[in-house]
Amino acid sequence: MLLFGVVFSLFLTALLFLLRVYFVLNSGSNHPPKTRSHVAVLVVAGSGGHTTEIMRLMESLSAAYTPRHYVIADTDKMSEEKIVAFESSKPQSHADVQFTINRIPRSREVAQSWSSSVVSTLNALRYSLPLVFRLQPD
Repeated sequence: MLLFGVVFSLFLTALLFLLRVYFVLNSGSNHPPKTRSHVAVLVVAGSGGHTTEIMRLMESLSAAYTPRHYVIADTDKMSEEKIVAFESSKPQSHADVQFTINRIPRSREVAQSWSSSVVSTLNALRYSLPLVFRLQPD
């Protein structure tokens, strides 16, 4: 019975992936590229060294990548400090600083059991999906 569940899950995942690829490839001609001067960016910053890594990547982006929306875990204080320090160090006028920091529940805490992480991940999803639709990143 377990084998059937695994096979069915893999089949369903592959089917959904193929459907997604099909719709993405066939929808490209219906939407001409946008000619905007700004690109809204959504950055999901992890804890620990992951925030430092993403900040290094963000340094290479031009000023056209605004507004910048950062998403961090609600228990992550260090990432917020790093993001604020990074944004404060950018050579821009105060009017050009366009960034927000958004908090969502953490999907899985350190040492949390895998079985209980399903519930906490669904809770994080409940907060993150509306956030993506509200921010509408490019």
